[in-house]
Amino acid sequence: MSPAKVEVIVRSPEKGADLKALGVEVRIADYDKPETLEAAFAEIDRLLLVSSSNQVGQRESQHLNVIAAAKKAGVGFIAYTSLLNTDKRLLKILSGEHNTTEKALASSGLAYALLRNGWYTKNLTAALPGALKSGVYASAAGDGKFTTVPRADYAEAAARVLADKSVPSGKIFELAGDEPFTLSEFVAEAARQSGKVIAYKSLPEAE
Repeated sequence: MSPAKVEVIVRSPEKGADLKALGVEVRIADYDKPETLEAAFAEIDRLLLVSSSNQVGQRESQHLNVIAAAKKAGVGFIAYTSLLNTDKRLLKILSGEHNTTEKALASSGLAYALLRNGWYTKNLTAALPGALKSGVYASAAGDGKFTTVPRADYAEAAARVLADKSVPSGKIFELAGDEPFTLSEFVAEAARQSGKVIAYKSLPEAE
């Protein structure tokens, strides 16, 4: 798709500077400022609603602001980045806001799809710099297995759904990695690739 047919909505011009340089139209709006959203959504046919980042406890109102503004602006379709198997409430802290958003989309009258993203690879790799310095990668995961996905792969999935107008409203995509692994295996691979000694330390959840 041509960059000229894509619009990105950011909170400040600086956040969209790189995309603007590629020919993408940059619009300014904020999930917390409903008055900015409707204008930003003008003439938008298909919208990717990315769940607001690291603001657990505030996401519900922010997402509802977006859905309400999208409906007023006449948006035709919304793809929402939800949580893998969120209806099973496996991650109680996160599932509530995602479930509320999914229900709001279902009752909005808008066509929509749910991109239920699993664990991000960056959730594990973010701790590697500290582990490389200390020699210890600590977690409470025990021998539990992960199937992670890089952010870029989730982004590609979202782009494919947005571009495919044959996707039916209400379609749910449960997205996750293919090969499960434990943190012991992950840390061993990190040690192999870095050439440094790193030990995996499994801690009780309280620690």
